[in-house]
Amino acid sequence: MNTTNRRRLILAPLAATAAIATMVGMAGVASAGTLPTNAPTTAMTITNDTNQTLWLANSTNPYGSWIAGPHRTLAPHETEIVTAVSNNSTPVFPLEISYGYGSLGAVANFVSTNDYMGATTNGSGVTGHNVQNFDVQTSIESGAPAVNASYILAPMMM
Repeated sequence: MNTTNRRRLILAPLAATAAIATMVGMAGVASAGTLPTNAPTTAMTITNDTNQTLWLANSTNPYGSWIAGPHRTLAPHETEIVTAVSNNSTPVFPLEISYGYGSLGAVANFVSTNDYMGATTNGSGVTGHNVQNFDVQTSIESGAPAVNASYILAPMMM
């Protein structure tokens, strides 16, 4: 086998793998939905990094509407992207999503505030019984008016 044929045999599978990865990546972006540009928006990426199913307890969006609302359940190790748009009636655009988990009534709260001063995830965390074993880790990737925030419910590092 000459060098040219050997290169083709090696490069063809690599090119196919790259093409598939690109298509999968684009499909992931498309599933998040298209966000409007004429009003403040928030995208919340919520990851359940536990071995427990989360059950939607509450979702609050008082000054806007959901583009892609929260799921009723979030399976173990599953991620969802929740998106919302403001109705521009107030300079503050708060969102709160709460999921119950476990048999003792624990609740994971995922909070975002998008306003002219910036963005926060203040108020995110766990409440209820036996919550010392879990924590909500948050980060903000982009601020107002197009907020992108990430949340991970995970076991506490001991």
